[in-house]
Amino acid sequence: MLAGPASAQTGKPAAKKDAKKKAEPSANRKDQLQSEQRDLQQRLSQLKKQLSAAEASHSEATDALRASEAAISTANRRLRELATARRELERKIAELQDRNRAIVARQGEQERQFGLVLRSQFVLTRASPWHKLLDGENPGQIGRDLQYLDYIGRAKAQLIGELRSRRDELAGLEAESRLRQTELAAIAGEERASRAQLIQQQALHRQTLDRLSRQISAQRHSIATLERDERRLSTLIDRLSKVLAEQGRRRERPSAVAPATPRAPGAVDAEPPATLAFAQLRGHLALPVQGDIAARFGSPRRTEAGVDAPTWKGVFIRAPAGAEVHAVAAGRVIFADWLRGFGNLLILDHGEGFISVYGNNATLIRSVGEKVGRGDVIAEVGSTGGNAEPGLYFELRYRGRPMDPLRWAAAR
Repeated sequence: MLAGPASAQTGKPAAKKDAKKKAEPSANRKDQLQSEQRDLQQRLSQLKKQLSAAEASHSEATDALRASEAAISTANRRLRELATARRELERKIAELQDRNRAIVARQGEQERQFGLVLRSQFVLTRASPWHKLLDGENPGQIGRDLQYLDYIGRAKAQLIGELRSRRDELAGLEAESRLRQTELAAIAGEERASRAQLIQQQALHRQTLDRLSRQISAQRHSIATLERDERRLSTLIDRLSKVLAEQGRRRERPSAVAPATPRAPGAVDAEPPATLAFAQLRGHLALPVQGDIAARFGSPRRTEAGVDAPTWKGVFIRAPAGAEVHAVAAGRVIFADWLRGFGNLLILDHGEGFISVYGNNATLIRSVGEKVGRGDVIAEVGSTGGNAEPGLYFELRYRGRPMDPLRWAAAR
């Protein structure tokens, strides 16, 4: 007879244990993703140091622009983040003001009803029921008046409670509104500071450009410089590909700590696969920015002496400074930093060996490790890296091999 209760008691810990086991894969997956992101950032830091050390003997005039262009990108990004936060706060303040007006209107209506109740109560209580009975009024009417008076009393108490509730609600809204206004003032102050810093960096950048313009122009048209730029980007992409491949092998390797468990019905992957593989987007990609194609894939890059230099491995799209640069497909940021020859550079990994490259940006909006969706804004057009005109340098690569972006783009 005691077997039933005993088994029920032991069943609860077992159920908790099963639930814990089901939660473990999700927690382990989250820890694994965070570890991968930290590992990627450490590898990138080492990679940048290696590239800098390897080119110490090839210092160029464009390197003098590095600090100011990176600082301008940081300031622009911070201003963008602050503007987004300011718009969100302004939206919340507008909502608070709408709620405040609605509550005030409701309070006014309740006060009007309260006044009517008080007048009705005054009329019914001018004479006591005994006086009315002595005056010969109908006892039935007197009873009905007493019932109505009781109803009025309850209505009065309810309205008083509601009016107090409205006052408390208005006080809470006013306090929250003051808090939001304080936050808005803080953001405005930070925006002014960031804008002042941006103006200072822009002035420094102009001074550097004016001082080194002739040297920068000569180096930008030097075959040796162009070849070094191309090798630099290819080396970076090759090393990034190796880091990604190693991370992929680690992900596929079975874990000795957390053995695989049966997939629970309705479970969702921590990283759902893309609904459309990158290879299937051929002929349907929208270019990352609207503008004129100033240089095409495979065309020779001309030098000042008129000699053909290495061919373009991507396209240069002439566009106004500050124009938004969009991700051509969903992916993950694997590089977001200044690189000699390409200025503020951002690289996206789209999986299956496909990457996209976005160079010469004024502002890098996304950071390493961030996931982006197709069409998300990732940067702003600029003329960094010594470029003479604003625009975007854009490449597509498959397993390190450049591809013609225009063959992948939708008809313009």
